[in-house]
Amino acid sequence: MKAQKIRLYYGIFLSVFTAVLGAAFIAVAISILSDGNWAQGAYSRDIVAERLFPVSIPFYIWIAAIIAGFVLSLVYPYKDKAVKIPQEGATLRRLKARIPEGSGEAYDGEMKRVRDENRNRLIVYIVCAAICFACAVASAIYLLQPANFKGLAANDAMFKMMLWVLPCVVVALLSCVFATVFEKYSQLCEISAIKRLISSYKGNPVIKADIKPNKVLAALKKFFSNKYTLLGIRSGVAAIAVTFIILGIFNEGAHDVLIKAINICTECIGLG
Repeated sequence: MKAQKIRLYYGIFLSVFTAVLGAAFIAVAISILSDGNWAQGAYSRDIVAERLFPVSIPFYIWIAAIIAGFVLSLVYPYKDKAVKIPQEGATLRRLKARIPEGSGEAYDGEMKRVRDENRNRLIVYIVCAAICFACAVASAIYLLQPANFKGLAANDAMFKMMLWVLPCVVVALLSCVFATVFEKYSQLCEISAIKRLISSYKGNPVIKADIKPNKVLAALKKFFSNKYTLLGIRSGVAAIAVTFIILGIFNEGAHDVLIKAINICTECIGLG
């Protein structure tokens, strides 16, 4: 109950803080729009920096509050006991512990199916990881070469980049979707095979399954299910995002985006 109240109060605080900060940004934009000289450039870098400076400190506090909320979610995780989603992995672990001893062609055939499904899932995991890694390397090679962006207009550079990066993203995403669907299908097939074994040998004593779990697969699942591993991955992704944002600021990419936003608001939408 304590954790639930803490999450509730913090959620209310962050929501109100976000709304107030958004209203402050809107007020700054309106003040620049109303006082600006369009002939000299109302949204120049100096004017925008001067008007946004009073809002910068609350903005940094808001960023810190979001990070604190993420840490709070790890300290007080949300547990929903009302909805129980069936987990094939947990079902498999329970059923494997009930596989009876047996022999014969039918028994060996079902056991072979169980081992084959474990092997097939491992192969799919490895292939999916290799595809995602190859796509990430191919995208990084293109993005980290400044020559690919020199001498081109912003739209041409973005279009050229999308022609290279977007197929890599699509291929990686499709491979992950396929691996997820195959994992569920394979686990259901394995569950069916184990259930047939249990129902066929009810008279035999129930013992632990004579199936050695794949050590590599078990280690990977344990590694990626650890909360500190997930925190590290998320922190790494956030660091990469911040790095690209800083690079965009230093190469005046933010200024180009600002000019495009101004043109859209003042020319296309008609706010000007």
